Amino acid sequence: MTREHDAAMDGEAASAFLLDLAKALHLAYQPSLLVEERVRRAAKAWGLDVEVFTLQSLAMTEVVSPERSQVVFARLPFNPHWNLGRAAALLRLADAIPEGRLRLPEARAELDRIETSRPPYPEWLVFVAYGVYGAAVAARVGGAWREMLAAFFVGVVAGLVHFGTLRSQRVDLQKSFLAAFLGSLVALGLTFVLPPFNAVRALFGGVTLLVPAMVVTLGSLELATESVEAGVPRLTYGLLRFLMLGAGIAAAGTLWSLFWPLPPHAAPHVLPPLLTLLLVAVGGVALSVCMAGRPRDVGWIVGGVLLAYETQTVAKALLGDRGSPLVAAFVLGVAGLLYGRGRNRMPMTVIMPGMLQLAPGFLGTQVVVELLGVEGVSDARLFNVLLVALQLVLGLVFATVVVPPRGSVERASSVPPSAGAA
Repeated sequence: MTREHDAAMDGEAASAFLLDLAKALHLAYQPSLLVEERVRRAAKAWGLDVEVFTLQSLAMTEVVSPERSQVVFARLPFNPHWNLGRAAALLRLADAIPEGRLRLPEARAELDRIETSRPPYPEWLVFVAYGVYGAAVAARVGGAWREMLAAFFVGVVAGLVHFGTLRSQRVDLQKSFLAAFLGSLVALGLTFVLPPFNAVRALFGGVTLLVPAMVVTLGSLELATESVEAGVPRLTYGLLRFLMLGAGIAAAGTLWSLFWPLPPHAAPHVLPPLLTLLLVAVGGVALSVCMAGRPRDVGWIVGGVLLAYETQTVAKALLGDRGSPLVAAFVLGVAGLLYGRGRNRMPMTVIMPGMLQLAPGFLGTQVVVELLGVEGVSDARLFNVLLVALQLVLGLVFATVVVPPRGSVERASSVPPSAGAA
């Protein structure tokens, strides 16, 4: 083969690798700004000039050279699953390339190894973790032992549907509907075998990991960093997923009412604050399993959960329900962005678990149940759900103003002179 042919093959291989790296970072739940910046820095390390463009369901790269330009693109699943361990490995890979520690063959081998690595936890443990976290959330939203027990079983069902069908990432909306539908039937069925309990709190606890809190989080960060074309579709999709959850709950309630009356509202028995705090921390440990977090990150995940919970509790006592989500999201965002300034650290490790404590899903669950005609449900309105969601978005936006994401700080940084070539 000629030298020109070898160079062309190297250019094609580099272009394919950069696209695969962008796709992998996207599937690891990274915001578009970070994906584009990391891919550009990797390309510059190999002496390539690349343009990167990512949307929620599309990744495109253009490698520009004097001879010719190569444009490649790939369609992406719209809503990937959490895997914090894989995301951390991908960020280490993306950082190693501009530091000159990896050439193209080694980088390709490492990316293939990361993508084919086995999950860090067995499936049965993940399903149990879904249930444990659901029980902890039921306690966090005002439930007691009966609500926690029911939420555990609902959470296991939701985990079986949501996590157990990852091979079909392109039917995420259908999975959200099915998990909410089956989880609601389980919660209603448990009213026959358990003493009276608050089914709304148990239901929300069990399906809370289906609430698209992270879609809202990433969409908010993208809007804050001027990636409007990526943030708007992500936020729209988050709303659609929430509507699918509501449709699943409503469908289950309608089907149940054809045969039996809906259970009456039961006043919850709130657990003592210190016990609730302990259960929230236990839920954070379970959440690290659900999110495939590294063992070294468990403490940070639990810290994010407790920070969000305690900040919202204090803010609610001072400001009431109207302003506490904004304050809590701001504090959580600042903490997560500061954490992300460290080497091989992701802001999402702290922000993602914390946002799940602040998501307006419980209010939305109350809205759906109220529409079903259950007596005694508190006066919930869809406007309140949207107001809470808006406060969460604004809190994260304000946090990025105080602590700009690391990608935006490094945008103008140069590639180290020791960087290797492809």
